[in-house]
Amino acid sequence: MEKKLFDVEALRSVLKLTCILDDLKTRIRSGWLVWRVSSDRLESVYEHCQSCLILANALYPLYPDRDKINLARVNSMLIWHEIGESIIGDVPLVDKKHHEEKHEQEHEAWKKLLEGLPYEQEVYDLLMEFDDHEEHPEEKTPDAKFAFYIDKFDAMKTMKRYNDSNCFYDLDWIMEHSAKVDENDDIQELIKNGAKTPLDIWFAERYIPFKDDEFFMEAQRIIREMNTNIAPPKL
Repeated sequence: MEKKLFDVEALRSVLKLTCILDDLKTRIRSGWLVWRVSSDRLESVYEHCQSCLILANALYPLYPDRDKINLARVNSMLIWHEIGESIIGDVPLVDKKHHEEKHEQEHEAWKKLLEGLPYEQEVYDLLMEFDDHEEHPEEKTPDAKFAFYIDKFDAMKTMKRYNDSNCFYDLDWIMEHSAKVDENDDIQELIKNGAKTPLDIWFAERYIPFKDDEFFMEAQRIIREMNTNIAPPKL
């Protein structure tokens, strides 16, 4: 029998992983559930990853420091960055108690999912580089920084699209019907300081991760001011 020019068992392991990750196609981003977004169709984790890839590739040519960034590495970070949620689920930022535990659990999930794959260490190291933004923000690489900013900006853009589609209830109703929002000390403080809508909270300075980046700050200002319900052009 002719010897194959590739590793059949490695191929089997990789395809098994892709089947596991198909779960992310139907796993709804938990933030939209916590905020009680009123829509028949909510964004999945898989869609978030795809949206991040589009944003990264669309914005990269305009980014002032693009010469410091390897877009292929950024794309890899964004492709893989949510795989742990196929095991641990998506933990929203407002769930402070569980969010603090998320990183350690997520790292274990990465190891479990990547175990035995031919590129196991390469992808794990890439994910750890991406995830190092919170523990060692001063040491984050340009690639990880850009990918992280894309990840967070995409969430804000999606929130604004739901807002512009009138999918958010008023803040009082959300506080009454979502314990995770109501019990969040940061949100309570923002309300005391004048926040009146979910939009006020989502775009509050304390939740902006890219305050040191003029490009992403300008992108955020544009998204907040524009009506994001834009229909495709007609042929």
